[in-house]
Amino acid sequence: MPPEETDPSLTRGAVEAPDEDYRLLIENQTDLVVKVDPDGRFLFVSPSYCRAFGRTKDELLGRPFMPLVHEDDRAETAAAVAKLYRPPHHSYVEQRALTVRGWRWFGWSDTAVLDDEGRVTAIIGVGRDVTERKAAETALAEATRRLELAVEGGDIGLYDGSVLPLDVTVDARYLAMLGYDVGEIQIDLYSWRQMLHPDDRDRVQTLAEQVTNGDLDRFEAEYRMRHRDGHWVWIQDRARIYERDADGKAIRVAGTHMDISRRKVAELKLEYLVDHDELTGLLNRRGVWQSVQRIHAQGQRSGRSCCLAILDLDHFKLVNDAYGHAVGDEVLKWVSARLRQEVRQADWLGRWGGEEFVIALPETSEVQARTGLERIRESVSAQPVEVAGQQIRVTLSIGFATCNSDEGDPRDVLARADMALYHAKNSGRNRVCYDGNDSGVYAVSMAVLVQSALQTARILPAFQPIVDLRDRRVVAEESLARIVAADGRVLAAASFIDIAEQLGLLHRIDSMLLSATADRLRSSKASGATPLFDFVHLSGDLVRHPEILKTLARELDGLCYAANGGPSVVLTLSERQITAETEQVARALAPLLELGCKIAVSDYGGDASSFRFLIHLPVSFIQLDANLVRLARESARAQSILATIQHSAKDLGITTIAKQIEDEATLQRLSELGIDWGSGYLFGRPSEPS
Repeated sequence: MPPEETDPSLTRGAVEAPDEDYRLLIENQTDLVVKVDPDGRFLFVSPSYCRAFGRTKDELLGRPFMPLVHEDDRAETAAAVAKLYRPPHHSYVEQRALTVRGWRWFGWSDTAVLDDEGRVTAIIGVGRDVTERKAAETALAEATRRLELAVEGGDIGLYDGSVLPLDVTVDARYLAMLGYDVGEIQIDLYSWRQMLHPDDRDRVQTLAEQVTNGDLDRFEAEYRMRHRDGHWVWIQDRARIYERDADGKAIRVAGTHMDISRRKVAELKLEYLVDHDELTGLLNRRGVWQSVQRIHAQGQRSGRSCCLAILDLDHFKLVNDAYGHAVGDEVLKWVSARLRQEVRQADWLGRWGGEEFVIALPETSEVQARTGLERIRESVSAQPVEVAGQQIRVTLSIGFATCNSDEGDPRDVLARADMALYHAKNSGRNRVCYDGNDSGVYAVSMAVLVQSALQTARILPAFQPIVDLRDRRVVAEESLARIVAADGRVLAAASFIDIAEQLGLLHRIDSMLLSATADRLRSSKASGATPLFDFVHLSGDLVRHPEILKTLARELDGLCYAANGGPSVVLTLSERQITAETEQVARALAPLLELGCKIAVSDYGGDASSFRFLIHLPVSFIQLDANLVRLARESARAQSILATIQHSAKDLGITTIAKQIEDEATLQRLSELGIDWGSGYLFGRPSEPS
């Protein structure tokens, strides 16, 4: 509707804000501000109003505002204006108005301006665009309407009738839930009770009596009713008493029935998963811990001991790396099924986490537990797992401990079982170890032996050849720590390294090996023998003793050939052992590197492998993880990983070395992948310590 003709006198009477601050406030206000006379003609419009309506101030002043209002909202707007003539002279109205963006909803808060005699001389309105809110309210109203329709048309049964005696009329949906047609059954107290599940009957009837007697106003329960074909249907029953007698006894009731069987099945499944592992179906960590506590309490009451065992799949990360996590999951399920077959009916089996399992063996002695666990270990390792056309052989390391009746906390027993597992893994894996007196004596005796060997210089090197895989030419040798006991026994590093680490003695063993290497180089140089690369393992412990490294640098001074481009001493660092930052490692090794010593990284491609060492250290060699090399014969993924490592190493000018090569087939596969050097029994066993 076009604006009416402007009255020049009204235009000349338009009020401008005399105060500059007020003018700035109004002109920068995002809300719409207007002032109209008692006849509804504009006396003032804010810039925000002009922008919203796409009109200039001159086009609006003196014209009535009502033509801009949607015709369906004009009556309500006029009523709001009329309220301004009565105290408290304020009103609020929401209306649609035609703007440059089309019809928009505005909420107007209007206040009347009164003269000294209380007459309305003008109206000031402050408006805000509420279109989005109105749209949300409309959407909510529509959603509410649809919900009401859904409830009305949903599969919800209704019933209504008398309470004493119970005699209700039910609709077709109520009957259909239970497999009946209309007229086939009458719901009275007897038939209703007969249809209730025996485990729910007393509970539901007690609740019904409380509602009937007036103790409760509403009846709400979930229970099972027998379907016509014999299965049980979970029902959600909600009812309300809408008529009672003078004593408060229920007379009339109305309610709804809803079939909630699907929800109940889902809830029961969730309850199951709270205590069970979804992948394997075994008890999860929470479930098995509750079982451990229960068995421990039973043992305290009966006075009989129980045993707790922790089982771990050997090298499981390599299975995931080589074949993928989907295959790894299948292996876990296969092992779980095998364990379930082998444990006794009284035992409790669960997945402790990852590839670890726990077995709680109630009323079991050490001998009985060891016999059963050995049977389980042999059963798992006896045949390979066949998954996706692959045959994967898996083994278990097992540690177990006895829980005596006087032990107060089963966590201590699990901790001892975990230490026994650690011992099983460090003793070669695929074995059962017991955390009893035997392991304690072993640890103590080995600690004494290590300390004695250090004092009497009986930690000596053995040397194993490293060959070029292209022509089997010996190009290097690796120095391996050995203890020569007083009775002549020779102990390999695997049997004492962990004890030495716990005692903080690894740096002394490393120092002795480097000194022995210096002696060997000095002797070779004097005899004119062909120089070879000499690989010597260094632990993180030695790196934290820079004063020892400086002393060793003086021993090696003049013995390294690297300055002339020839072989030299190679300092081998394991990512598992080095805990300091790589920059600190580089600073600690600087005295040896300046002499021409080189750096090798061992166990590359294993569990803790990363590119960090290759970036921050001048690495010349990488010794590939032995388990990754072993998998190369049968796993295309392992071959792909090795090929990637070899390609990257070649680009960086790094020589790759494969260890523990024991057969021609493995050698052939590694040669095809381009691996540079290798060692293992195929080329020669370590020498006797000298």
